[in-house]
Parts: sequence; C-alpha cells; structure tokens
Amino acid sequence: MANCMKRQNEQLVTAFAMALSEQRERAQLTQEELAERADVSARFISFLETARRQPSLSALHALSKGLGMQMLDLIAEAERIYEESNPADPKVPDQT
Repeated sequence: MANCMKRQNEQLVTAFAMALSEQRERAQLTQEELAERADVSARFISFLETARRQPSLSALHALSKGLGMQMLDLIAEAERIYEESNPADPKVPDQT
C-alpha cells in the first residue's frame, strides 16, 4: 500500500503559526490591524497564531497581502521553521 498523507500535521500547523506571528510582528502590525487588512476577524488571527486553526488557500492569500508579502514567502517561512524543528522529516527532492 502506498504511503498515506497525514491530513493533520500538528508540527506544520505550529510552524505556520510561528511564521505568521513573526511576519506580523516584523510588519509592526497588531492582530487587529492584520485582521482588518486581510478582511478576517482578529479572533481568527489569534486562532492561527496559536495553532488552533489552519488557513484555507483564500485566507492564506489574504493574510499574505495583509502582510505586504507574497504568499510564497509566507509559506517558505513556515516550511523553514518546520524543517528546523523536524530534522528527521524526509525532504522533498529539488525538482529543478
């Protein structure tokens, strides 16, 4: 049987939470200010930053725009944090 993809990866959700919080603070925004820019609730931002929720692609796009960055860069930051905290996790080979 092929390897099954985990539908919930708590370490990855935590890494995204850390990346979002770090990028928000780097942009010198409060949760409320980011929420307004991204057209979401401050409670949603709080849930994301405490790893109690994970964003949809649409929310990820809105958050990135609210932070003034590309979605790719926010995801890359979350991936960097994830890989630093999970060194035994197999890396995907570079496709270039």
